Amino acid sequence: MRTLDLRQQPMTLEELLQVASQESVLILAKDGSEFVLETANAFEREVAKLGQSEKFLAFLAERSQESGGTSLEAIERRLMQTE
Repeated sequence: MRTLDLRQQPMTLEELLQVASQESVLILAKDGSEFVLETANAFEREVAKLGQSEKFLAFLAERSQESGGTSLEAIERRLMQTE
C-alpha cells in the first residue's frame, strides 16, 4: 500500500485515481484525515450493495435469532463418550 500525503504534495482526483489503479493508496488529507482508495472488484461491490439492502439485513437479523446447531460443549461430550 502506498501512502500519499496531500499535506506535502497536493494531487488532483484524476492523479489519485491513476495511482489507485495500480495499487491501494492510503491518503492523508490536508486536515489529517486518512482514507484508503483502491479498485473495487465485483465481490466488494456486491458486499456494499447487500449492506445497503434492508431486506437482506432483515433476513440476517432473523437468522441470527434462530436457535439451532450444536454447541461446542455438546460436541465435546459426544466425543468423550465415544472414546
